[in-house]
Amino acid sequence: MPFDLSTYLTRIGLQTCTPNLAGLKALQAAQISAIPFENVLPFLGQVPELDPESRWQKLVLERCGGYCFELNSLLGEALDALGFHARQVLARVRQGAAEGGARSHLAFVVTLDGSEWLVDAGFGGQAPAEPVRISEDAQPIRDQTYRIRFEETSGEHVLERLTDEGWFPLYGFDRVDVRSADIEGANFLCAASPKMPFANSIKFYRLTEDGFFSFLDGRARLVGKSENREWQIREAGELSRFLQQDLGLGYDEETIFKIASRLEGRAQSNS
Repeated sequence: MPFDLSTYLTRIGLQTCTPNLAGLKALQAAQISAIPFENVLPFLGQVPELDPESRWQKLVLERCGGYCFELNSLLGEALDALGFHARQVLARVRQGAAEGGARSHLAFVVTLDGSEWLVDAGFGGQAPAEPVRISEDAQPIRDQTYRIRFEETSGEHVLERLTDEGWFPLYGFDRVDVRSADIEGANFLCAASPKMPFANSIKFYRLTEDGFFSFLDGRARLVGKSENREWQIREAGELSRFLQQDLGLGYDEETIFKIASRLEGRAQSNS
């Protein structure tokens, strides 16, 4: 099925979206809230399909989530349908390091009223809930502060989050032209390489109105204005409730059982 803007907006909980800054902010936050970041398929030994039909079936019709190549590719179709001027960029993940590795993360730069904005619905837990203007000025977004500085040595713009220890680099991106073959190669690397985090570790992240849900290898976490808690999930029934009710994911019981079985096996091997 080709991309349908009305169906997509219904999937992410928006009635309308205007092609201006307010609409851009609402669009990114709504998709992160409605379509969680997750790497179920790589964790189960599969490489996600990135063709538009497979992506639409998984993320919209089956109500599953995905990682950056899936999530941001869908977001890109929405940006195009709404009339935004968006350009794909590939980024090197840093997560605190002085430099990144391979270009393994997909995002967008949107030009709007003479300013450029980094738009990203596929990075997961530490990512901003709304677009970040490409500027070294500190920008508060919900309960976090971000900036994007240009780094002369690498030629990259670096997205950073302010922490108690100072500015923490998340990833750096350049303006090299991105082709479909680049995305296909990066997708395979992320899904299949044992050196990447997705094949041997499973994570989920969903933004909520007042906080977020997250999950990493059996440890679930809820952070909100009225409640903060952490708990362990190993058993398939409990995992099913968390994925379907708290995260709103549409995976079937067979898939959830496979996830739980692999988590149990990893826990036993690490004990």
